[in-house]
Amino acid sequence: MSTEANDDSFPGQAVAYIVSTWGRQSYVSSGVLVGRNDVLTASHAIYAAELGGLADEIKVYFSYDPDESNPTYYTPANQSYYDDFDPDNDGLIYSGDNRAFSLGGAERDIALLSLNEAVGDTYGWFGINYSFTSGTVGVLGFPGAYNNNLTYDSAFASKDLIDNYVDTRNLEINSGNSGGPIFTGSGDNVSVVGVVSTSAAAASVTAHEAWLTSTMASNDSYIETANPPVIDASANAIFRFFNTLTGTHFYTGDTTERDTIIAAASSMSYEGVAFAAADAATNPSSLINVYRLYNTSTGTHFYTASEDERAHVTNNLPDFIYEGIAYQGYASEVSGTSVALYRFYNSSTGTHFYTASESERDSIQTVGSLTYEGIAYYVDTA
Repeated sequence: MSTEANDDSFPGQAVAYIVSTWGRQSYVSSGVLVGRNDVLTASHAIYAAELGGLADEIKVYFSYDPDESNPTYYTPANQSYYDDFDPDNDGLIYSGDNRAFSLGGAERDIALLSLNEAVGDTYGWFGINYSFTSGTVGVLGFPGAYNNNLTYDSAFASKDLIDNYVDTRNLEINSGNSGGPIFTGSGDNVSVVGVVSTSAAAASVTAHEAWLTSTMASNDSYIETANPPVIDASANAIFRFFNTLTGTHFYTGDTTERDTIIAAASSMSYEGVAFAAADAATNPSSLINVYRLYNTSTGTHFYTASEDERAHVTNNLPDFIYEGIAYQGYASEVSGTSVALYRFYNSSTGTHFYTASESERDSIQTVGSLTYEGIAYYVDTA
């Protein structure tokens, strides 16, 4: 049985009341802080194909009480989301696709909002439990059936054995709960295991561990900035995108390609400048080519500075198309200018992740979702 929860103390104050607006139409949903400026919610809370796509305006409130006037709200600086959770656009989201190695419907109905303020320092945030299988869970949200008051219910729930969703049929879920946390624990020790998609299913965080981990690690770049990271016009800048459809990252030094993707690819979330390509004038003798290959079966890219690795992929893996030299790096460290570029392998997707950030490297190694492969080569700082 649902009961009203305290929105003025943790964990209730870390649950988000979200208002998304398309033109003159506004819809209410829920969400939850999972980091200093990271808010988990449902993709359908902010994206609706029948209304034109991503909401024109998204307002996020914490410690929300519908009886209080003029509450403070925050506007996301960036959002990572899926746009294919309802492929036939009928407004009905099915639980899953009944296949273990692909995602569909509620399995993909998850989004991450990046705020430009460290609101978690004020309201606190939930942990994330990527390994939940079954047990007693709670749900918090702002359902219209309870006049948009913060409401709590608990029951036994389990993750589906095949699909990436948590069965929530034992919980009371109403309109407005969408995007709210399904979580384990109580008091100060709570961890999200899924976000509400429908009255019967919540998107499990399990299959989204890799991209959530890497995106949250890079989100601090938005804190205390009025806008997303400024685009660097440097000819050597390498720009990074997150592909919400594949859960992988894309890197390019081509400003035309960057601008085309920003303008046209809704599934590609721009994350700013990742690092800089090698400067040919700095140390010409150490320059090496970095090659780019495209995997036609997964829609992802692979980057390598190894001639042998490039030759092996092109000669033995027919799904890959060689796209040429992406940019240049250094074979060895250049004193005073270069930094190491670290490479990780994601065994669940068969793809690689690259970062020049030591803090991001350490964060990913702590979580342990990706296999660390060491230093790929060296690049310049952005």
